[in-house]
Amino acid sequence: MVKPRPVWQAYHRCMEIKKRDEAAPFVFAEFTLRELTPERFVEGSLAEVTVPLGADRPDRVNEKTHRIYVCLQGEIEFRINGGAHRIQTGDVMYVDTGDEYGFHNGGYEEGRLLLIRMPGPVVPENY
Repeated sequence: MVKPRPVWQAYHRCMEIKKRDEAAPFVFAEFTLRELTPERFVEGSLAEVTVPLGADRPDRVNEKTHRIYVCLQGEIEFRINGGAHRIQTGDVMYVDTGDEYGFHNGGYEEGRLLLIRMPGPVVPENY
C-alpha cells in the first residue's frame, strides 16, 4: 500500500521561487531587464525593467496578446496610440494587441516597471 504524501510536500513540489538578485540582467538600448518568470510558468512572462532618467522607448506596435506594466518606482510617461498617460508607483498600464506604444522617464528618479507579457517572449540565445 502506497502511503500518501503530507500536504506540505505536495505543495512544495508545485512551488518555484525565482530570486530577483539571481536573475541575470539583460541590457538593451538604455534599459536593463531582469527576466523573473519561473520556469514552470510557460503561458507568459514577468520581467523587471529599469528605466534610467531621460530614457526613451521608441514607439512600436504591441504584438503580444497582453502587455501589462506595473510601476514599481518613479514616474513613467507612456504614449499609447498618440495619447500621453503618466503612471507612478503602484499604477498599472495595459497595452492591447495592435496598440502603438512607447514610454519615457522624464521624472526625477530612476524608474522600475514590472512587465507582464502574454504570451511570453522569445528569450535570446546565450541569455
